[in-house]
Amino acid sequence: MLDSGETLVGRQRLRTRRALVFATVLVQSVIVTVGGVWLTSAVRGARVRPVIDHFAEHGVVSAERFARLADAGMGWPAVAWSITVGVILIGGLTILAGLALIRRYESRLERVNRGLEKEVQRRIAHSLDVRNALIFGLAKLADYRDTDTGRHLERIAAFSELLAAGLRGVHPWIDPRWVERLRLASSLHDIGKVGIPDSILLKPGALTPEERATMQQHSLIGADTLMCIRERLGPDEFIDMGIEVALQHHERWNGKGYPGGLRAEEIALSARIVALADFYDALTSVRVYKAARSHEETRAMILKERGQHFDPDVVDAFEGVHERFNTIRQSLVGGELDARPLMQELVAITSRAKAG
Repeated sequence: MLDSGETLVGRQRLRTRRALVFATVLVQSVIVTVGGVWLTSAVRGARVRPVIDHFAEHGVVSAERFARLADAGMGWPAVAWSITVGVILIGGLTILAGLALIRRYESRLERVNRGLEKEVQRRIAHSLDVRNALIFGLAKLADYRDTDTGRHLERIAAFSELLAAGLRGVHPWIDPRWVERLRLASSLHDIGKVGIPDSILLKPGALTPEERATMQQHSLIGADTLMCIRERLGPDEFIDMGIEVALQHHERWNGKGYPGGLRAEEIALSARIVALADFYDALTSVRVYKAARSHEETRAMILKERGQHFDPDVVDAFEGVHERFNTIRQSLVGGELDARPLMQELVAITSRAKAG
């Protein structure tokens, strides 16, 4: 086997072997094209066969396959020389060595690429964790402004999770990931209250029509805030559901809600669920303008609003778990406003979602 006859070393080796007659020359076809004159004079009369191109395409072959390729001629016509001294391979050593080196580094590159992909995924997941935690912190900021709704977001999250799980029989497409997403997105329902003046948000008496109109703007403010985030960061299931909840959780099944006057299934299911959860929590909690109602009184009001204010299926789901609502209400009442539990859970859930 010889290197390319186009190198000084290769030419010298060919000169030293001119006394020999090679029955077959296996050569990379590009050498025939580029250096055909020198090659022809060096191996005049031999059968020249471009099998190295086959190696480049199919990989290294067995010795038997190598012999068959040589005998077959790879489509090149044989020249009438009958003396069989041996087989000379021109340009082959460099090619075969290069192929082996390429395969070695391809394997290394694959390992490096896998490592880089994992690192990129880890950093993306971390960025999402930070982003979602900041968004939740903004929602908690709105909650802090109303000092009478301590742990409101935690209760809404727990109520929403119960209702969503209870609706799986009606909506089979609801899966655990959707339920978890709703649990987190529910905390964004009143995020727009950061834009409502304290004089209205904390007013102890009834609101005037003008003040009520201003208060109702919190749905639009919240949705617009989340849409700005979405426009900068791109589509995201958590943000998209948060927009639904913030914008539509005051819509009513009968079309008499706000801000859009949507009715029935025009309202996103996520918002229909949070609407009932928020209603229950609002009535059973102390506010600056009212005392808390009992669980049974609130339950009766919800059942009465079936098909009016609320989605009938959501009311049915509530009726199946109303005792657990009461337990949650009693266990998460008042106390210091602490965002850490839900924020920690948010980070854990988003990490699991990205890993899955």
